[in-house]
Amino acid sequence: MTGDNQTMRNAFGMDGDEIFAAMNRAHELLTDKATVRGMAEFTNACPAADKRKADAVRGTSEWLGAAGTTSMIMMYRDDPAALDSWAVLLDRVLTQPPCYRDLADWWLFFSALEAETGFQLERCRSKKGEQGLTGHLLEALATQGKAWSEVIAPAVARSGATLAISDIDLQIGGGEQATGGDFGLILDFDGRTVQPGARRDVEERRIVPLIFQAKRYARPTASVSQANKLRGPQLNLLAANNCASAYIFYENLGDQETPLPPLVKPVESVATPTTTDVLEDSIDFATYLLRAATNPACAPRARSPDDALRMIFSKASPSDLSALVVVSSDPQAITRYRSGWSMLQHMLRHRGSEDGQIHEEN
Repeated sequence: MTGDNQTMRNAFGMDGDEIFAAMNRAHELLTDKATVRGMAEFTNACPAADKRKADAVRGTSEWLGAAGTTSMIMMYRDDPAALDSWAVLLDRVLTQPPCYRDLADWWLFFSALEAETGFQLERCRSKKGEQGLTGHLLEALATQGKAWSEVIAPAVARSGATLAISDIDLQIGGGEQATGGDFGLILDFDGRTVQPGARRDVEERRIVPLIFQAKRYARPTASVSQANKLRGPQLNLLAANNCASAYIFYENLGDQETPLPPLVKPVESVATPTTTDVLEDSIDFATYLLRAATNPACAPRARSPDDALRMIFSKASPSDLSALVVVSSDPQAITRYRSGWSMLQHMLRHRGSEDGQIHEEN
């Protein structure tokens, strides 16, 4: 190995050849006709979409490595308007692994971007129920997670990490899923893939529990009027969760030749429990996940795997979710979550109320 490659590996965890290969793969995705078509559909339908996505990733600098911070500063110095350009951010920052403090965030974003595009163009064109659509999206996410981990496999192996997307069987212990496409997702990055040269004055482990309420719609309006006879409007229940909660919208009820990508709208952006304009205040699934992973102001973090499960199920019952997925860098993460879920099921059976909720002890 040359001295330059060793220097880069010491700084970024990747040598020059590995960085170039990863950047090349990211650029291939972004210039692929299907990806261009998928992203353009959102931009054309909502001219504010690209700036909204740029704002989402610029909302915190926590995810940036030293190279990413330098790139942002240079962009601002040369042309401040460039920071509002999603295309420029993609090309000059998001495609480049050294710009990320944690390589897991690069992996998460591109795994989700390719997954959502395939889902958008291949699965959403034929009408299905929410549960089926959610299953396709999560299957695509797991498939692309494996593919993109192989792009950076040498760096991941040296770090001792395992970048994986795994599901937890909610039926273990008696859970019965009956609510369609609603799902939970936990991001758990333990710091193994943080740049070796990064300062270590921050908490490296990030555990971010998320809840998604899936809805099909025909552009531009979706119904959010569902209510529980005992617990009231679905929107109010989602807003009461201890973790970040959002609607995820699948354009699947109309006759669009090119559906929009799965769009995510935080519950706090939904004004009334009746209908909502899907294109207002929404961002695509991949960008939402990157923001959730890197901005604690937008998605509260859990203290531990058990805490993450409690944050999801403190207000919801197991029957409220059709799937629970863990996205992690820790090789032992899924084992911990499956064990934690088994214990939580025991708590639900013995401490839960008649509607299956967990109540905090005083």
